[in-house]
Amino acid sequence: MTTEEFKRDILRLQPKLQRIAEHIVGDPDSAADAVQEAVITLWEQRSSLQSQDLEKLAPTVVKRRSIDMLRRQHPTVPVDAENLMLTEMPSDDSEERYQLARKLVDKLPKRQRDTILMKYENGLSIEEIGEATGMSSTHVYATLSRAYKALREAIKQYKEEIS
Repeated sequence: MTTEEFKRDILRLQPKLQRIAEHIVGDPDSAADAVQEAVITLWEQRSSLQSQDLEKLAPTVVKRRSIDMLRRQHPTVPVDAENLMLTEMPSDDSEERYQLARKLVDKLPKRQRDTILMKYENGLSIEEIGEATGMSSTHVYATLSRAYKALREAIKQYKEEIS
């Protein structure tokens, strides 16, 4: 793809790419940044692209850049006893804390529960979980992040109930 063809095609796709990014990040300025990062990535690959490839690839690259941008703004926190605030539970009995954590995990939606269990009980890596479930690594990270957030909220609520 020549420089002129790339410029022509990317300018034609710009409004669509901006809408995709805004839908994901929710902010027009951040969306413009995500689109710009995607355009740079595509520019670097322009010699191996055709017009129809650019039309298919550009939305995917924008989605990934937008998700990356959100991830940088809101990093995920690994689950451990400290982050889940289980260390502050009234009992010193680790088995009791484990049982409580397991009950809270069991209340998660199926996909979140299965992903957490694969990671922490089966010791699978993100890539292995993705292979087992058919999810992309990005989707596995997002699912774990939602599960961590739900667990933190459940523990917070539990602590309020026992106080």
